Amino acid sequence: MPKIASSYKILVFLLVFCAFGSKSIAQETDNTTLLTYLKFLEKEFNVRFSYVREEVDGIKLKPLSNENTSIENVLSYLRENTPLLYHRINERYITITSKENDGSLCGRIIDFETQLPLEGATIVSENNSFNTISNAEGFFYIPAHHKKVSFTVSFVGYKSIKVNTSNLSNDCSALLLVPSVSELETVIVQNIFTKGIDKNLDGSITISTENFGLLPGQVEGDVLQITQALPGVESVDETISNINIRGGTHDENLLLWDDIKMYQSGHFFGLISAVNPDITKNVIIYKNGTNIRYGEGVSGVIDMRSKNKISSETEAGIGFNLVNGSGFLDIPVSEKLGIQVAARKSINHLWESPIYKNYTKRIFQDSEISNIENTENNVAITADENFSFYDFSTKLLWDISEKDKVRVNFLTIDNSLDFTETLETNSQSKTSELDQRSLLGGVSWNRFWNDNIETTALFYGTYYLLDAINKDIFTTQEQIQKNEVLETGAKLDANIGLSETLKLQAGYHFSEIGIANTQDVNLPRFRDYEKNVLRTHALFAGLNFVSNNQNTFVFGGVRGNYFSKFGEILIEPRLSLHQKFGNGFAVEVLGEFKSQSTTQRIDFESDFLGIEKRRWILADGENTPIIKSKQASAGLVYSKKGLFMNLEGFYKIVENINSANQGLQNQFQFSKAIGNYTVKGAEFVVNKKTKSFSTWLSYMYSKNNYEFENLEPSTFANNLDVQHSATLAGTYSLNALKIALGLNWHSGKPYTIPLENFETTTEGGITTIQFDAPNNERLPDYFRADLSAEYLWKLSPSIDAKINIALLNLLNTENTINIRYALARDENNEITVNQIEEISLGITPNFSFQVLF
Repeated sequence: MPKIASSYKILVFLLVFCAFGSKSIAQETDNTTLLTYLKFLEKEFNVRFSYVREEVDGIKLKPLSNENTSIENVLSYLRENTPLLYHRINERYITITSKENDGSLCGRIIDFETQLPLEGATIVSENNSFNTISNAEGFFYIPAHHKKVSFTVSFVGYKSIKVNTSNLSNDCSALLLVPSVSELETVIVQNIFTKGIDKNLDGSITISTENFGLLPGQVEGDVLQITQALPGVESVDETISNINIRGGTHDENLLLWDDIKMYQSGHFFGLISAVNPDITKNVIIYKNGTNIRYGEGVSGVIDMRSKNKISSETEAGIGFNLVNGSGFLDIPVSEKLGIQVAARKSINHLWESPIYKNYTKRIFQDSEISNIENTENNVAITADENFSFYDFSTKLLWDISEKDKVRVNFLTIDNSLDFTETLETNSQSKTSELDQRSLLGGVSWNRFWNDNIETTALFYGTYYLLDAINKDIFTTQEQIQKNEVLETGAKLDANIGLSETLKLQAGYHFSEIGIANTQDVNLPRFRDYEKNVLRTHALFAGLNFVSNNQNTFVFGGVRGNYFSKFGEILIEPRLSLHQKFGNGFAVEVLGEFKSQSTTQRIDFESDFLGIEKRRWILADGENTPIIKSKQASAGLVYSKKGLFMNLEGFYKIVENINSANQGLQNQFQFSKAIGNYTVKGAEFVVNKKTKSFSTWLSYMYSKNNYEFENLEPSTFANNLDVQHSATLAGTYSLNALKIALGLNWHSGKPYTIPLENFETTTEGGITTIQFDAPNNERLPDYFRADLSAEYLWKLSPSIDAKINIALLNLLNTENTINIRYALARDENNEITVNQIEEISLGITPNFSFQVLF
């Protein structure tokens, strides 16, 4: 129940907000600054003004009051009432220049790829009759008497161009500069599904959260939820902490935040992404054909990046949904220095919303928190949990010069749970605790040596801690469990342009990983502490070829890893080929060898209160070897006139897996056999887009089998063998309103049942379950419908409000996502086999409100 004081706080906030919004709207017709009025016009008429801020600052005027006026009438009004010139370049762009430059030849330097202005570009004539540089909006001016004079435009990191003044006019002609080195981010094949999701020529998928569209069930741009909209990427248990890429386990994915490895991906033990959507601007996802700079992660790569450019003006936002409150601030301290800050905090200590209760029921249903009844002692117990989470990130951006850029990043993630049990007979209480936190930090230096050479150096550290203490309410027994990971390292990347079509990529990566596991029980006394450290050196090099007509893309490279502890060298070739044939058709071939030295182990279902059962471990060369994978795929792509289709077949084998890492819940639960799994299948996507509507259908078929030579039987279905998976979804946009609806279906994953009529066996006084053939049964099919809507509300020319509503599992379908079996004692003190079902989220409404400045 919410406290009365908390309710008053919420009421006061809403009253103040409404008053503030009304005041902002009322001020639209009062005198205002030209800068504020221009921002209002940009949103009102969907245009973009280009200007030098210093020339616009300080000018005040009264906006036109006629709501039905056209942009041409507005421009005429501005020409008459301000000391500036307004040039309509096209329907979208309008330039503003000082009347002092009236009659001069004008040009504007633009980045070809981003379409953003370039400040500080050098303009030099061949006869040295003039030279100048572009201003903050990319404009430059040349006296009108310089007719038919050739000049060169150059800018660090871009290819220089030669232009003649005869091509300029007083309307500021746009001159496009092409980056000479673009970090191998090639031209996209097509924007797919919704705005902000692009398929690239190298086979990867890029997600850009700025001006992102909408996906079903989303109230904010949770990138790890968005990735699950892609074919071949799903979560069999609906959690962020268990993303499966083409049949692989979650720990087989390489998750990076600003190029630093993450060992924790979720809040609320996996139901919410641990990375704040306010700071995550771009995500690159590889399912195959992974770039050689990425090590580890034998299944996939999810590379998340924050904004990396200093903003031209302060940006901020504050908001909340039914689970957490959040805010961000992006401050340009100067032209060369910027600071970004973002934070989120759970709000359940103020109000336990319906979605919080649904999340609590879902995540704690098969844990000690939900299983508080102790039938053996037949004593009534009450329980109370206190859960909270937060994350905080900050980034310092320092452009030392045109050639040198320094970035300093920091991110902290925390989940905390206190679980108190109380005996009703004597009110005796004991509190168990679980903490899960991560700290990431790094310093990078990017330098453009010349138009063809760029280097980036990164020094980083990442720390992960999973810490639990479990206190038995009936005894004095206390069990402490810890899992600690510390990784430090350095990365050096170099991109070298060899020609117009050929680029060389090379680099070096050093890492030192230390992982410690502690198990400490006071009664009976037992302590086990294990720590391993591994140093790895990696060298990589590759060539990237893009034909002049961009019909052919080929990337081939090799990564060599040296594991000093084992004296082992692994060579990993990578290949990506994309060839266009005309009429929208193209063929794509991808291949890779990869390896990883870290993985997650599951010892007991009761580990860490039964909530977070997995702990990180490190390869030791014997019981836990380095995991290796090989994958090949080939596909056909069609992209033309808003229609996108992709058919791709793949084959993947992952070797040296340990059965103890797979979470087996059958006769092999405590085995430690070394084996492999093989996945083969196909993915199909069709997406049709119009200006305001997008609909898509995706389907994946796969067959995923284990093979362990030392187990009997040696071959059986993988825990993640979901053979059929399909999504049908659509989005619709109308002005400020967006709506998305989606249907998700997949066949059930395998599980193992006890042997019929012979469920248990007793040897030496110990009773165990006798299981039938491993993973020979299937869960019922999974089905879920999701709905979401978004509306962008203009409170004033400079303030927006964004409202999102979402319904997960719209039809309230009860999906069984796991079945396992455990021994239990009945009321007659006889041992029986108990079936434990894990049920998915029911209908879960969510709402978010955000004010953007």
